Amino acid sequence: MPWVDELSQPQELRRCIRDLVALSTLPAIWKDYNSRQIADSAAAALLSMLNADVIYVSVPGLRDEPAADVMRTSQAVSVGSSGHIERILRGAWRGRREQISAIDNPLGKGTLRIAAAPMGFGGDDLIVAGSVNPQFPSERHRLLLGIAANHATLAIQRWRAEAEQRRLTTVIERSSEFIGFADLDGTPQYLNKAAFDLLGLSGTEEVQQRNIFDLMAPDERARAHRELLPMVMGTGRWLGELNLRHFKTGEIIPFLVDWFRIDDPRTGRPTNMATVGRDLRHQKKLEGDL
Repeated sequence: MPWVDELSQPQELRRCIRDLVALSTLPAIWKDYNSRQIADSAAAALLSMLNADVIYVSVPGLRDEPAADVMRTSQAVSVGSSGHIERILRGAWRGRREQISAIDNPLGKGTLRIAAAPMGFGGDDLIVAGSVNPQFPSERHRLLLGIAANHATLAIQRWRAEAEQRRLTTVIERSSEFIGFADLDGTPQYLNKAAFDLLGLSGTEEVQQRNIFDLMAPDERARAHRELLPMVMGTGRWLGELNLRHFKTGEIIPFLVDWFRIDDPRTGRPTNMATVGRDLRHQKKLEGDL
């Protein structure tokens, strides 16, 4: 294999191992980075490791997140020419399949040899490295470029998943409706702030010592055990009116409850139960007044 032969020299082998170790530390550094910061950090690392003249990274946008086009250049490249080089690299690789090529050198005379590694998002998103060195790209260069692209792709995907989770958590926490989920045995795992306020619960420890049926009005528990829970587990959902109780005042509070089962997307097996409930007291009062 060519890259094995190339790394048979002790000095080259040591350099490759050093760079591989450096690349392996990047995901930990990227833990709290967004897409642009990850792309810029990868570009900066590759610029040094590959001794390249230019590194260009293209990452797609997602929903409200704009696309990230990042470029790093060596000191030999003037600041004023960076935008021109970026446009050339972006156009040169759009829609192309091959990963090694050469173009007229936008930095000056001669040829700019370039290599690309696709990002794992599909489309034209990739990392491009360019150098005027006639020995570029070597097999070591291509190996490092591919590993960096894989690391950056996984880190960006993880950051986006965590960002989606953070957005969802914010929406749930700020909702005025009762939202919670529990184990299949009925042990509560999570209640949002509105649920604590609506039922007069003092804290998480108090909730974890309860069962979901403890949250219901006493005269509703038998029906919930006998009819509602089997329906949730059997069909996946029950929607209707259910009375809950306030733990401090004892007030019985009518709720419109959407009680549903959560299944593992891979196996299809039930894993949890969840509830979204709306306080009906205001609606009931209006109906009574009318």
